[in-house]
Amino acid sequence: MGWFSGNSQNDPVQKLDPGLRDYLEQEKPDKYVPGPNVKPPSTPEQSPEPSDPSKPKVPSASLYQDGRYADLWKTYKPPTVDDGEQVGIRGASRVIEKHKEHGDTVQRAAMENCALEHEALTYCFQTGNWRKQIEARLTLCSAENSTFSRCFMTQTKFLQALGYAANFEQDAEKEERIQLHADKLYHQMLDYEKRIEEAKSAGLEPPPLASLFHPEKQSTVQQSQGIEIPGGEAIPAGFKPSKPLQKLTPHERELEIRAHNAQLEQQRLYVEEATPFMKSQDDARQKRQEKAVSWFGETLGKWMS
Repeated sequence: MGWFSGNSQNDPVQKLDPGLRDYLEQEKPDKYVPGPNVKPPSTPEQSPEPSDPSKPKVPSASLYQDGRYADLWKTYKPPTVDDGEQVGIRGASRVIEKHKEHGDTVQRAAMENCALEHEALTYCFQTGNWRKQIEARLTLCSAENSTFSRCFMTQTKFLQALGYAANFEQDAEKEERIQLHADKLYHQMLDYEKRIEEAKSAGLEPPPLASLFHPEKQSTVQQSQGIEIPGGEAIPAGFKPSKPLQKLTPHERELEIRAHNAQLEQQRLYVEEATPFMKSQDDARQKRQEKAVSWFGETLGKWMS
C-alpha cells in the first residue's frame, strides 16, 4: 500500500539517486490534456467530483494530480535554457539556414541581372508568325538560349567572386551594390570580347588585356599551360574549372579562380560560425550520456541518451 497510499516513507522513489529521480520525472510523458472543444465522455449517472482543497497541489507535469509525490514536486524546476545558450542556438541556426540558402540567393540575383536576356528568350518562343514559331521550336531559340545561359552562369560566378550573400549578417544595401557591380563587370567582359572581334576583323592589334577585378595589376602567363590570366591570379591547388582553362577566355579564367577562392572562404566562415554551437551540442550530449551510463549501465545508458 506504500506506493498507492501516498506514504512517502515506504515510497520506492525516495530510495532512488536524487539525480536519477529528477531525470525520470523529466523524461516521463506529459499528462494528456484535452483541447477546449473536446469534452470527456460522461454518463448521466456520473458527475464531476469537486477538488479536495486539503490535498496538496502538484504541477501539471505530474501524472498524479491527486497530490501524490507533492513533496518531490516542491523543488521541481522545469528544464530551461539560459539566455546565453538561447542566443547561441538562434545564432547558429541562422548561420546554418543562411549557408543552405546561399546558392539559391545567388541564383535569384543572377536571374535579376539577366532579366533582359531571359525576356528575349521567352519572346522568341511566344511571338512571331507560324513560320517563326516552327523555327523557334526546331532550333530551341539557340541564339537566345545561348545568350541567356551564358549570362546566368557567368553572373552567378561574378556574384560568388564578389562575396554576394556570403556574410551571415544581412546588409541589403551592401548586397545591392555587389549585385550591381557584378552586372557591370559582366558587361565590361562582353565589351572587351566585342572589341577583340572588331580588331581581328579590321586586322588591328587586339586591345590590351586588363583584370576586371584589379585593372592596375599585370597579367601573368602560366608557362606550364601556356595560358594568360589577368590580374596575376595563381591557379589554386585542387582547382577544377567548369571547362579546361585553354577553352576559356582570359577573363573567364580569372573569374573561375576568384569564384573558387570566394567559395572556399565562404565555407571557412560557415565552419568558423557553426563549429562552437556544434561542439557545445556534442559536449551536452556527452554529459547526458555519461550520467545515463552511470545510472543504467553502458548499453542502456548510451541507447537512452
